[in-house]
Amino acid sequence: MEDEILFQGAGYTIARTARAETSVPYGAAARHDGNRNYGWIDVRGRPELVDSIPEVQRSTGLAHLLRAIAAPQSPIMSSACECAAFERVGESNRRWQVGGFVVVMFQDADLNADSQNLVNLATQILRGIAPTQEHQIGFELTIEPLRTFFGRGDCFALMLKALGYGREEADAWSAFGYAASAAGDSITHAMG
Repeated sequence: MEDEILFQGAGYTIARTARAETSVPYGAAARHDGNRNYGWIDVRGRPELVDSIPEVQRSTGLAHLLRAIAAPQSPIMSSACECAAFERVGESNRRWQVGGFVVVMFQDADLNADSQNLVNLATQILRGIAPTQEHQIGFELTIEPLRTFFGRGDCFALMLKALGYGREEADAWSAFGYAASAAGDSITHAMG
């Protein structure tokens, strides 16, 4: 089954997929490319623990986003994250792309059982992101089934992908940092 695009506009897409990729919690594992998945780190209500997540060492914007999700008053939580830079062959103004994601869900499992709650969360996050003339950014938000959520098999999550583009790799990292931070600010404002 192909992904279903629910909403799309300049710089964003909200979609739904039938592919279940994530379990909460999950353990550490080696990846086929030689990298390591460090497993789920529980930072719910403890944003000071975000710095212990190895992936955030690459981006202060990703760290900011995860701290907003982990805030004590936040009804949502994260389960997985990653970010990396990619050179785009044949592109000039967008020669570099930095992409990163955070898998987000409600702490209350019953809210995750209705995927529409995550569609609403995605639109709420997008509405709160300030536009920028300085950076080339984009967002892909995908509602996906979870394999399990603390033993439940009927839950969904939101994969929030922030994208930054630039002529140089540093420009793309800067744009990604802005996009991830803006998503974090939106969450703080919406949940605070």
